[in-house]
Amino acid sequence: MEKRPARPRAAVVLAVLLVVLLGAAACGFGFLVWQQRQIDRAVAEVAQTPLPAVEPTVEAKEAEPQNPIDFAALQAENPDLYAWIYVPNTNVNLPVAQRTGDDFFYLDHDRRGDYAVEGTVFSQTANALDFSDPVTVLYGHNIVDDGMFATLHRFEDPSFFAENGEFYLYTPGHILVYQVVAAYEYDDRHILNSFDFADPAVREAYFASVLAPDDPQANVRDGVVLHADSRLVQLSTCRSALTSDPVRYLVTGVLVEDRPTA
Repeated sequence: MEKRPARPRAAVVLAVLLVVLLGAAACGFGFLVWQQRQIDRAVAEVAQTPLPAVEPTVEAKEAEPQNPIDFAALQAENPDLYAWIYVPNTNVNLPVAQRTGDDFFYLDHDRRGDYAVEGTVFSQTANALDFSDPVTVLYGHNIVDDGMFATLHRFEDPSFFAENGEFYLYTPGHILVYQVVAAYEYDDRHILNSFDFADPAVREAYFASVLAPDDPQANVRDGVVLHADSRLVQLSTCRSALTSDPVRYLVTGVLVEDRPTA
């Protein structure tokens, strides 16, 4: 019987390489599909979440309003969940987490503590859980499909900024009302590690920079005055959902009311 000629080694190597590349492409495509499903799930979950009852009823104003967030249920789900943030006319209606011992855990874990590309809104352990610090930073991803903190970029529009002047933080026993004072791009420095806010001079200089940011497209609320005892919350997200651009986008609010709840 005539012997079949051996396949050239180069052809065998190319064939194996092609199989490997096709396999890698299939895995990569599968990961992207999974990633998009994760993001779609997170967006749908926010859309299905009832909005907190921001304004107390007339009857409730005469006494302590009811807290619209069931913190017992929330913390039974995950004890790291300690607050809830609601920014009207955006998709930000989300729990807030902090993980002791791992400041970056919620970059890629959801509110239940499971791995998830969209992450969770979180603060770091440099910040107290009662928002009593001069500056508290809450981090959230800017992801496609307007999930997490992506819709904070609506504050880039001067009309939207002018018409949407408050956001709300709920904690056990409190509804904290913040006036949105500024929204602007900022560099990627770690704010809490870069400024010693215990120093009154540093705090005063930082507050002044919030009201006069180095961003020509910034929006700043007219007539706002920040005092030495002002308490700011800065909502921090990426400038773009599609690149690793280091520039951050900050929406800053100052506490204007602390409503105790029943």
